[in-house]
Amino acid sequence: MPSRTTVLALLLVALTAAVLVVDLARPGLAAPARSAVAAALAPAQRVLAGWDDGRVAELTEERNALAAEVDRLRARARDATELEELARSSTAAVVDRTLLPARVVAVASGSTPVGGRTVTVDVGSEDGVLPDQTVVAVEGLAGRVLRVAPTSADVLLLGDPQVVVGVRFGQDGALGDVQADPVPGLPARGHGQLTLTALGDTQVEVGDRVSTLGSPDDVPYAAGIPLGTVVSVDPDRGQLGRTAVVEPFVDTDTLDLVAVVLREDG
Repeated sequence: MPSRTTVLALLLVALTAAVLVVDLARPGLAAPARSAVAAALAPAQRVLAGWDDGRVAELTEERNALAAEVDRLRARARDATELEELARSSTAAVVDRTLLPARVVAVASGSTPVGGRTVTVDVGSEDGVLPDQTVVAVEGLAGRVLRVAPTSADVLLLGDPQVVVGVRFGQDGALGDVQADPVPGLPARGHGQLTLTALGDTQVEVGDRVSTLGSPDDVPYAAGIPLGTVVSVDPDRGQLGRTAVVEPFVDTDTLDLVAVVLREDG
């Protein structure tokens, strides 16, 4: 329902417009009309005049505070939805481990002095984070913890040249490894794509799903975490172990909410 002040303002505008119309049509009649309008609207003008700059500034500040609170609540709702998806996703296959949610707060390229393509997350040793713990997103493997501070940690991302992940692929769970750089002589990879090298003469097929093999004590990768899908198979050039191109499930260029897989000793 419109406020009293709003009604008065609208009435003032309407009557002023009426006087203007009369003034244009019959100039001689406008003077009495103007006097009558001025007398009738004097109280309304006094009310509107009470809205000084200080009051306007106060109302603007209140409006901005309300807008900020709405944005904060929306962000919390979005985080809750993403956390629920993370808990329901296939990364939750590590049912005997705790997933510690974390937000990406900084990004570093491989050209930085410390080396490695990393992101910084907002959890650290005070939250139970340790080096070489697995980091996942809703879609699958994101990387592993590289360095830890009390309230933050650096995560070395999947796709960095330093990262080699033991994997299983295909329906039979064949063994192999995945890394960013293809061996010499193989076709160039697209942005973000990885190279799968199968163990021995195992056949690789387009569409094979790839997941982590796992390591003792989950260092540095827990087992069974989805990694990506084979999108093409390289020609057989007599290399030791068939190779293929893997499209990872996680786009590490757009990471936001992730989770650290805490180990039992964390």
